[in-house]
Formats: sequence, structure tokens, C-alpha cells
Amino acid sequence: MDFVGRGAKRLETENLLAFKLFDAQKRIVLQGVVKTIDISRTGISIDSFDPMEVGSPIELTIGFGENVVKAKGTVKNCVKRSRKTYHVGIEFEYLSDEDLNKIAMVYPEILK
Repeated sequence: MDFVGRGAKRLETENLLAFKLFDAQKRIVLQGVVKTIDISRTGISIDSFDPMEVGSPIELTIGFGENVVKAKGTVKNCVKRSRKTYHVGIEFEYLSDEDLNKIAMVYPEILK
């Protein structure tokens, strides 16, 4: 799927997301399960208990209803929200059309 870039409509979400964060040598440096904040055609925001380095590659597995979606992306920003949480913005580098349609079954507005 080709991405238009920032400006895609963001939809509030609250889903579980499993992730693997990689360093430049493609080694896993952090993995876990977090909660999503919002999603768009081009990316997703999450709440994390750990900071994530901007520019790091990340693999995502996200539950949407009865479906599981896999995506790859890059950490675009990481902002401390409180003493314990960070708001992390991730830009999708890869999300299949099939997986986008799975998301649209729960959040149809994502296709607009």
C-alpha cells in the first residue's frame, strides 16, 4: 500500500498491540504489549511505559475485533506524558491492503 503521508484522518482507538522494537543492527531492543491511542491510514499512536528511540524500526501485531493485523513501521516521535508513560507515534512502512480492510471492518472511517 502506498502512503499519502501525514494528514490522514486519525481515529481514536483502544486496542491491544504487541510490538518488537529494533536497533540499527536489526536486534530486538524492546518488546511488549501496549494500548493504542489512535490510528490512521498512515500510522498509529500508542501509550508505552518505555521510551522509544525516534527512527527505530518496529513490528506491530494489533488486535481489531476478531482479526489480527501485522504491520511494520518507524518510530516518528516519543513524548513523555506522565511519570510512567510515553506517547509514541509510529508511521507505517508496510500495511497490506488486506490488513487495512480488516481494520476497516472495525473502523470504516479509516478508508475515507
